[in-house]
This record gives sequence, structure tokens and C-alpha cells, in this order.
Amino acid sequence: MNNVTNEELKEIEEPKYNTRVSNYQLLVGSYISPIDRLKIISPSEFEELIEEWIYGYLRTKYEKVVRVAGAGDKGRDVIAFEKYSKDGNDVWDNYQCKHYNEPLKPSEIWVEFGKLCYYTYIGAYNIPRRYYLVSPQGVGRKLYDFIMKPESLKSELIKEWDKYCLKEITKTQEVPLTGDFKTYVENFDFSIVDVINPVELIEQYQQTPYFPFRFGGGLKKMPERPREAPKEIKQEEVIYVRKLFEAYSSHKKQKITSLDDLKAHKILLKHFNRQRIYFYQAEALKVFERDSLPNGVNAFDELKDEIYHGIIDTVYSDYKDGFERVKATTQQARNLVISGENIFSSFITGNDKCGICHHLANEEDLEEEITWVIDDEE
Repeated sequence: MNNVTNEELKEIEEPKYNTRVSNYQLLVGSYISPIDRLKIISPSEFEELIEEWIYGYLRTKYEKVVRVAGAGDKGRDVIAFEKYSKDGNDVWDNYQCKHYNEPLKPSEIWVEFGKLCYYTYIGAYNIPRRYYLVSPQGVGRKLYDFIMKPESLKSELIKEWDKYCLKEITKTQEVPLTGDFKTYVENFDFSIVDVINPVELIEQYQQTPYFPFRFGGGLKKMPERPREAPKEIKQEEVIYVRKLFEAYSSHKKQKITSLDDLKAHKILLKHFNRQRIYFYQAEALKVFERDSLPNGVNAFDELKDEIYHGIIDTVYSDYKDGFERVKATTQQARNLVISGENIFSSFITGNDKCGICHHLANEEDLEEEITWVIDDEE
């Protein structure tokens, strides 16, 4: 210790840390912004993200979008047609997607520009309207400067041709920069080259249904529930409506088979109208999943399954009539706590749960049918 007498010594103290965190934060750790997540994304994850971006965003902006797979892509990765024509008069944009652990450098892209020149020169495809570079870390300053000054980009490509392009454009032959081809490159308009920077990529990807599944942050859009049911009973309601009429019939000890029959019983009519609203509010969840979430999520079916198992014992308990069974079952559904693993768990309402009871009653192929009048009950 004598060797440190002239140094300032400091006692070790407990560090200050943030104690105001939720249990969820303790489970998942600190929040990482999408732009930072993009920087550390693996090559396979970037490939998946690009597929999702293509399907969820680009496909909505163009007439036709295709991906060129394999080594023989001829310098085309994602082909997006503004106007698709089989006669070769296509209007299209090229998106060249590259995964590197650092911003793109000119040395990594010269061969791609060489392919663009060579394959348009030989007529393999016509010149794209725009040529975009897409990378998780964007492009470096040097490459960006070249892109902003197309003539400088062209001059540097010609300068670096033998090093990066001569033997790399095709696997079968060298492509020397001579003769008419050299003239073609010298006259090529490189102002078509542009960049989709990481911020733009995130903003575009955020418009797809895949964003919260990859970057978190919750659903950006919530299902809107209707406050009224359609005036007319639709064909898709017939089964659960019939079962409700049977429940009312067992309660009143008289046949109720239509809305006109039900109008003589005001309390039952009000109950019936509420159940139809609940049915359509639950239907809104189903439609929301279909229109706003990726295929394969199956949150609505999983929700129905969870509610089914939560109410089935109540359905098959003893009641004096079917109406009492309906009320007991829907109340049981309201009281159910839905698993936090279900996407809908954070915003499902009691009305939604009641509505799902009627969605289940609308199905007659369940192992134990949801019905309100049991045959041996009377």
C-alpha cells in the first residue's frame, strides 16, 4: 500500500441504479431502440426482416415485387415493378440488400455497380428507374459522397474496375472495360443510385404488421368495437341466434323462434340485443387479426380455446332453464383472466369474452357443444 500513498483512494460504494422498473422490465432488460436493434441484427434475421418488409410494405407500393434468389441474380436482389410488362418496357426499381457489421464501403459495392452496367449493356434487363442500397448500418461517408456525386462515382468505378469487377461480375468469364462497353459505362447515368438509410427502413418496416413482433413496443393499432349490431340477423349468426331463442323458449315455456316472437318479452329482447352486440365486438377482434396481424398468429382461435375450457364446466352444470345457463356462462366468461401470452390479453373486455361465448355457440363441431338447453334438463 505504500506505493499508492500519493494517489487519491476512494472507498467502494454501492452504485446508484434505477429501482423504478416494472416486473416486465426485470424480465426483458433495458429497452433497445429499433435503430440500435437493427445495427446488431444477425444476417439470418436481416434476411427475415427484408422478406417481411417486402411483403408488408413494398408490395403495397408497387404493381409487382419479386425477389431474385441465388448467386445468379445479375446484380438484382429485390425487383419492384411500378409498371410490369412482359414486352420488356418495365418501369422498375432495384433494391440491393446487403448485411455487413459496419456501414457499406465502396469496395463492397463496386462489383454491384459493375453488374448493373454489364447486364443492362448486354440486354439482360433494362436500366432500373432507381437503384437503392439497403443495409442495417447504412452506407459509410465515402460511399455516400460518391452517391451524392454520380460523376465521381463513375470515375472511381472505372478506376477500380480491374480490381473489383473484371473477374467478379460472372463466374464464367472476365469482363474487361474496353471498347463499346467502356463507352457505355462512361455514359451511364449513376444518378439513379440512392440509399434507404436505416431510419427510413425502420419507418417503412413500422408500417408492416410484423414490426411489434420483431422490435416490440406493442401494437400500433387497436381493434375498434362496434356499438351496435346490424339491424338484420345475418346468415353467419343463425346458429347462435337459434340457440338463444331455444334458451328463451325454455325460460318462458313457450316457442320463441323469431325476433317477432321475442318482441313480446322486453327483458329478453334487451338481453338478445346485447348478446348480438357482444358477438360483433368479438368479431372485431377476429377481423383485426385478419387485417392487421401476420398470418399464423392465431390469437383469436387461441382466445376462443381458452374461453371454451374456462366455461365448459359452467355450461354443463345444472340450471332450471337455458336462459339461466346463458347468464351463468357469460358471467363466468367475464370473470376469466386471459393468459398474458395472448396478444389480445391486454385489451380484451368483458363484452368481448361474452361475445366469444356466442362465437363458440355458433360452432356445432366442438367436442362438447356450447348449447343453452340440455335435452335431459326438462
